[in-house]
Amino acid sequence: MMVIKNYILNKVIIIFIIILSVIFFAAKTFQNAFKEYEEVIVNSSSEITKVNNSDYNFKSLRSTKTNVRLGPSLEHSIIWTYNKRSIPIEILEDVSGWSKIRDFDANIGWVKNTLISSNRTGIIAPWEVNKEIDIYHDLYTAKDTQKVKTKLEPGVIVKIIQCDGINCNVSVGDRTGWISQDLIYGVYRNEEIYLTK
Repeated sequence: MMVIKNYILNKVIIIFIIILSVIFFAAKTFQNAFKEYEEVIVNSSSEITKVNNSDYNFKSLRSTKTNVRLGPSLEHSIIWTYNKRSIPIEILEDVSGWSKIRDFDANIGWVKNTLISSNRTGIIAPWEVNKEIDIYHDLYTAKDTQKVKTKLEPGVIVKIIQCDGINCNVSVGDRTGWISQDLIYGVYRNEEIYLTK
């Protein structure tokens, strides 16, 4: 009889320890999963803005084929693949040679740092790509003129040369000009980028 009571008591203790372990690991998982949302504010226009975190910054994809993984290692599953280079990405976290990234569709995953470039690029109005009407945005010859050099359609990737917080000097192919900073995914609102000498 005593043996059976000890056996049952041991089983109850083991089950109790397992339940506590599961609760502890679940709490840690949820804490890490929602950590990024504590650092980002989404205002009423669904616009993501930078919040007092100098670790967040934009970079771009170096390779024409980039796998995005569920976690920071090759052992983690590939959740999608980019098949184009120079796509701007926001770096949310850097861990042991891997960066947690967010793209223009707010997709989040992990990319090996060797596949990321510090070159600043942008996408013209990616939120307008699937609209049923043709939309084009003016690229001006200078930031303080209304002389249009060319028109850019949503989704075009541009190289960012400099930004003054209101407008950005960009290049696409052999054309260079100025466009409203609010039309570019790849720079923060009011961010200033200066030419390096």
